[in-house]
Amino acid sequence: MKKQEDGGLLQLWESRYRKDKDEYQTHLDRMDRREELYRGSRDIKTVRGGTAKDGATHVRNIVLEMIETQVDSNIPQPKVTAMREQDEPLAKIIEDMIRNELDRLPMEQIMDLSERTCPIQGGDGFLAEWDVTEGTHTSVGEIRLTELHPKKIIPQHGVYRVEDMEWYFIDTEKTKGYVKRRYGIDLSDEAEEQPELRTVGSDGAAEGMVTIHLATYRNKSGGVGRFVWVNDTVLEHLEDSQARRLKICKKCGTVGDGAKCRECGSASFEERVDEYETLTDDIVKSNGEVIPAESPVLDEFGQPVIGGLETMAPMDVTGGVLSQFPGGMNSVGLMTGAVKTEPTRIPYYKPNRFPLIIRKNVSLYGEFLGASDVDAIEDQQNVMNKLSTKINKKVLGGGSVLTLPADLKLEVGDQDLMLARITNPVQIEQIQVRNLQVDISADLAFQNAVYEQARQTIGVTDSMQGRKDPTATSAVAKQFSAQQAAGRLDSKKTMKRVLFQDLFQMIFQLKLAYADEPRPVVSYNDRGEREYLQFDRWDFLEFDDAGQPYWNDRFLFSCDASAPLASDREKLWQENRMNLQQGAYGPPTDLRSLILFWEVMEKEHYPMASTVKKNLQEQLETQAVVPQAIPGAETAMTALDGGAAV
Repeated sequence: MKKQEDGGLLQLWESRYRKDKDEYQTHLDRMDRREELYRGSRDIKTVRGGTAKDGATHVRNIVLEMIETQVDSNIPQPKVTAMREQDEPLAKIIEDMIRNELDRLPMEQIMDLSERTCPIQGGDGFLAEWDVTEGTHTSVGEIRLTELHPKKIIPQHGVYRVEDMEWYFIDTEKTKGYVKRRYGIDLSDEAEEQPELRTVGSDGAAEGMVTIHLATYRNKSGGVGRFVWVNDTVLEHLEDSQARRLKICKKCGTVGDGAKCRECGSASFEERVDEYETLTDDIVKSNGEVIPAESPVLDEFGQPVIGGLETMAPMDVTGGVLSQFPGGMNSVGLMTGAVKTEPTRIPYYKPNRFPLIIRKNVSLYGEFLGASDVDAIEDQQNVMNKLSTKINKKVLGGGSVLTLPADLKLEVGDQDLMLARITNPVQIEQIQVRNLQVDISADLAFQNAVYEQARQTIGVTDSMQGRKDPTATSAVAKQFSAQQAAGRLDSKKTMKRVLFQDLFQMIFQLKLAYADEPRPVVSYNDRGEREYLQFDRWDFLEFDDAGQPYWNDRFLFSCDASAPLASDREKLWQENRMNLQQGAYGPPTDLRSLILFWEVMEKEHYPMASTVKKNLQEQLETQAVVPQAIPGAETAMTALDGGAAV
């Protein structure tokens, strides 16, 4: 029955995939062309739209030059704002946790690739997932971040924001061994369906590789589902991919790892989706609050259920026992007893959002990705190829002509001295060299004009390229020129910050959903001293007025504006030295000022800063101890000077 169900779903998702890809094929075809231009394509497009038979003999790659000029290797740092005052310590923990994650993840490699892919293609994708196969001896699972080339992403046709889609597709290339380990399915007889995903201009399918199609969709309850297949083989179908799944022993019902039951030794397990976590012990939060393992049983009106009822004498309002109600009524007993309890059940947190985050180069209406810089200057690159080829032909096709008298024999070679036997002095005047070089000044002028067009289209200035800017003569003018250059490209920087804001929130949500064990966090206090804390998801569990538990995820995520300066350590060191000299830390010669200065330098990883700070602290302690070690020393010194003690 399951095979028939998977077969029907496979047909459904393959149909959707083919339809969406056909509609998106025009964009996919452009992607390889952009990559070729970045790599220095020698194609020359003709006026009629064709390609010249003979390509360019020389290429000045202005596409690569404009892309590389804009590369910004800085990684934005998180800034988390709490919505409530009591949540400020939690916001600080989230910030430090995200910084630690950015250090753990290969962000330098990921961003180096994204900084080029995004302007070339107009955007790229980031896939943030929880990988249960990673972890340490004391923890299970870590966050995995993958940069996706846009040709691996097939959006739902007609929808341009991932958040608004009902589904999207991701194509990835994986080895057959990976599929065997990950899904337990042998694909030895399958062939690679789309080898072009691996590189530009692929030379065919690779042995041992397959193309995996991943459909991510919204399920009926608004959660996130996943359907994975290769060719005609279904690898995985999860109706709610972000729900907790437990491995239950079929024999004794114990929760295990799916390999061998620790209670009965059985290797037969079944997978079960669990929406709630049942507590077995009290949970103590970092602020001292206790989440009890037992909770009262509530009735349909939300009131505690009383168990173990018994009769007791009626009580008056003052607490005295009444033997008889007024008016001769017989004594009526009151029912009392203990409140019934049950193990506390906490709902698992689910992000309920797609794990795909899109980074756009420049937003463009009606486009899934942004505007491509390569598309904007493709015509200029084509003209540059033509001009470079023309100039190359003129220069290399020219030469020089040696004129000699008809009766003079001269052997021309590469020796310094050549022998010419003349019979008449007039023959010397007839020996001449004529240069046949063509004037290329007009070609060079046109080439420079085309180059300037490309720079102005993208917004690249002399200052950004490290060139001398002749238009800015004063310091104020140069500063204004730099600000203008930054302003032209501010939209791209904004889109980069938008990407990281979404990424920061996703990292927090994944940790809150799946990090069962407290995770260590390295932080710094106000004095710049290193502290070792921990991120515990239970600190974010709260209870409403009705006693119902909920997860507190209401935090605002943004990028720290001081991150660019913080990443430039040499500039930061210079700023700290200037602050010391100007007395920002106190008198520059005072030991306390110097200690504070070196604490800041230690935080900014200045070499040997900790050693210098330690020595200064020892000097300060020595100065504080000397007067106490010799009682009456001040009086004795005053007497020696002939004065009186005060």
